Amino acid sequence: MEKQTLQNGLRIIYLPIEGAYSASVGIWVSAGSCHESIDQQGISHFIEHMIFKGTTKRSAKDISEEMDLLGGGINAYTAKEYTRYYAQTLAENAVSAMDILCDMLLNPLIDPDELERERGVILDEMAMYEDSGEDVAHEALYASVWSNSPLGRPICGIKDTVSGFTSDNLREYIHGNYTPDRMVAVVAGSFDRPGMDRLIQNTLGTMKSGGGIHPLDNPEFTPSLSLTKKRFEQTSLVLAMPGLPSGDSRRYAIMVLNFIVGGGASSRLFQRLREELGLAYSVYSSHSASKGGGLFTVSASFSADRQEMVLTEINEVLKGMLDGVTAEEFDRARAQIKASNIMGLETVAARASFAGHNELIEGRQITSKEILENLNALTRSDIDNLAAEVIGSPARALSVAGNTKSRSFYKNLL
Repeated sequence: MEKQTLQNGLRIIYLPIEGAYSASVGIWVSAGSCHESIDQQGISHFIEHMIFKGTTKRSAKDISEEMDLLGGGINAYTAKEYTRYYAQTLAENAVSAMDILCDMLLNPLIDPDELERERGVILDEMAMYEDSGEDVAHEALYASVWSNSPLGRPICGIKDTVSGFTSDNLREYIHGNYTPDRMVAVVAGSFDRPGMDRLIQNTLGTMKSGGGIHPLDNPEFTPSLSLTKKRFEQTSLVLAMPGLPSGDSRRYAIMVLNFIVGGGASSRLFQRLREELGLAYSVYSSHSASKGGGLFTVSASFSADRQEMVLTEINEVLKGMLDGVTAEEFDRARAQIKASNIMGLETVAARASFAGHNELIEGRQITSKEILENLNALTRSDIDNLAAEVIGSPARALSVAGNTKSRSFYKNLL
């Protein structure tokens, strides 16, 4: 792996993989929903859509046809802390694929007529999420737990802001946020290194530096109860506790803790609520980390008449975690996480994604060796101590979407 930083601040990660016949190229931009003002909610996601709608050199159809001709695929997604544009193709076409990405980011057309058409697509996408009880419960949770932080806002934005964006709004946001000092270019697999160097130098390398990445405020966890009464096939809930921020040294311990609580089919939550009691088809835990803060959550979807039983059993499982994990649970979870992390990094695309995320979010590269060493160094005491801090925290937040009951009903079960 080799890292270069150009004079304008652009970071380039080269990850040659011997024996690879394919390549993965990508550009990460530190421009996500966290970087938006209240009036800009959803603009990062809107721009991600519009980037694919043509440039001053290529139409949207040209982009699709050229990528097909290269035998590859091109895609993008928006997250809270960044937007990622990426493509996979055969090794001999890596430079051409990166050329298309660079053109899209440097010369987006942002045609007003195309913008209106895409606005309808995005509003339909937002409506689709609103038809999902689980999505509604999660978004309401974020909004209440992080009510004073951009982290609490939906990535897609809200109808009022999305309905009002103009081409000039998008161009202004691109001008201020799509700057080389907020970008990471990643090239992994097999590729023409001199050709890639020339391309990046002549495209992204010519951009003017911007104002850099502005530090985000540390989000403060707000205990809350959010109820969204709406007709869904099932009722969904999300129970949250303060987690760990990205970069925390205990990241490996929280992986193991999460797996034991509800991260797999052998987890306590899945075995108790799904296998033993049959209370919920979907029940799991997860941990999400952002700069300055994180969330440990338990999610479940179930028949509305089982709410009391589901919440009671979730609380019992969490309470039981405070008594400590068994040696068998610890060994099983650690082995599974080792395998999933290492095997998950064996494809060209996965290694490119991992390298880009590490550079933009962590500020450094994390190796497979480091992952294994940290997992091997864990003890059961590490997991028990973290469970006492996270699961034992008195700070709780609950969001329920569907056939909800009274607020007092849930407060008695928190």
